[in-house]
Amino acid sequence: MIKYIIPLLFVCGFVSAQSFAPPPGFPGSTAIHKDSSIIVNWAQNVVVTRGPINISDMSSALVSYGVDADGEGIADGSPVSLGDGGSALITFSMPIVNGPGPDFAVFENGFDNHYMEFAFVEVSSDGINFFRFESISEVQTTTQLGNFSFSDCSRIYNLAGKYKINYGVPFDLEELAGTPGLNVDQVTHIRLIDVVGSIDPQYGSYDSQGTIINDPFPTIFDSGGFDLDAVGVINQTLSLDESTMVVQVYPNPARDFVQISTNGPFNYSLLSHNGKVITSGNASNEILLDLSNYAPGIYFLKFEGQKAVRLIKF
Repeated sequence: MIKYIIPLLFVCGFVSAQSFAPPPGFPGSTAIHKDSSIIVNWAQNVVVTRGPINISDMSSALVSYGVDADGEGIADGSPVSLGDGGSALITFSMPIVNGPGPDFAVFENGFDNHYMEFAFVEVSSDGINFFRFESISEVQTTTQLGNFSFSDCSRIYNLAGKYKINYGVPFDLEELAGTPGLNVDQVTHIRLIDVVGSIDPQYGSYDSQGTIINDPFPTIFDSGGFDLDAVGVINQTLSLDESTMVVQVYPNPARDFVQISTNGPFNYSLLSHNGKVITSGNASNEILLDLSNYAPGIYFLKFEGQKAVRLIKF
């Protein structure tokens, strides 16, 4: 549903006991802001299949808020609503690839860190066979969350909608690497399926561990269910043709310096293990990159139009 800020009778503080990443602004959060430099593209082809306003009411109409195009382009807080159990199919002419860190992020429009409506995330490399990211919900299942009920996003893993407006939930294709029928370097489709947040087994949705997922239900508005604001792409094939650029990175592992050599001009970015850009630049065909000020660990060198190179600093 579309969220509106309302006066609260209490202040909902951050719950320190957590299993997963906390809200934006807290240490360890994985939230990706819509203006992050790691986003290289935005989804442009969205087709929504609407779900009902209230799946437990046989007479319920379908949701009607927004249009398919509202799920396209940069996250702007103007989404399209899926309704209970509704879905959105997003296609990409330039495939998403399994690069360093997260590969794409899904944006919803929740107004608060602790008000969340969720969606399952599935990907496909052929448009026929879809594979779902494993998700976990540790939200209590004894009391149904109602409209404007508050929860704790640090109890949620791999569900779109975990973060508030302007912050995307990241998804890493490496988690699905090796899945038969899926090429994680050629993902052409993403499918989002609204989580029906009812704790009634007759209607509810379950995480990958078989736990029923509790989110606000019923949301009896024409904007009910998950609200798709945008999908930001982080790692993507930049052309349909394979680049002829040849890249050499040595030594690897490296201590203080690494030599980058190519057969032509190139742009590069050095990324941390979680996909954060540390430094970037360009060169005609060769550069000596200083690593002496960086901590030992795993990094990635990303080149325009190429898969990233895994770099070990010791």
